[in-house]
Amino acid sequence: MRLVLVSAAILALGTFAPAKAESVLHLISPCAPADVLGFGFSGFKGSSPVFVDGKPMGELAVCDAKSFRLAPGKHNIRVKLAGKSDYGISSDAGMDVTLTAQPAYLVMTSDNFASASLVSEARGQDYLSGVRKAKGR
Repeated sequence: MRLVLVSAAILALGTFAPAKAESVLHLISPCAPADVLGFGFSGFKGSSPVFVDGKPMGELAVCDAKSFRLAPGKHNIRVKLAGKSDYGISSDAGMDVTLTAQPAYLVMTSDNFASASLVSEARGQDYLSGVRKAKGR
């Protein structure tokens, strides 16, 4: 009887699909030192639409961060400056990022979202900490 129950349990476990692998992309718009110190000044106050592989995925403001769970592999990231046509890394080509099992940190390098770069995990965590401090989180 026990053998039958154990066999049935093993067969039942075998029918579950394995979990899909996921990567995490942190898209960060860093804060100006005045924002982190609580003065709340930034030249650009709007938010800009974010597209991942051509699909809208939310909005990003200056001194803000968004995290996306995506399948490992190559993804195209675009950010459109609010009220403008494609701009900066949001040019028609966008920016291609290859994700692995490790988190990736893509940091906007100017207030007008004109460029971005991948940074190390330690540097990415520093940027995230600045955003959280400025936002009071």
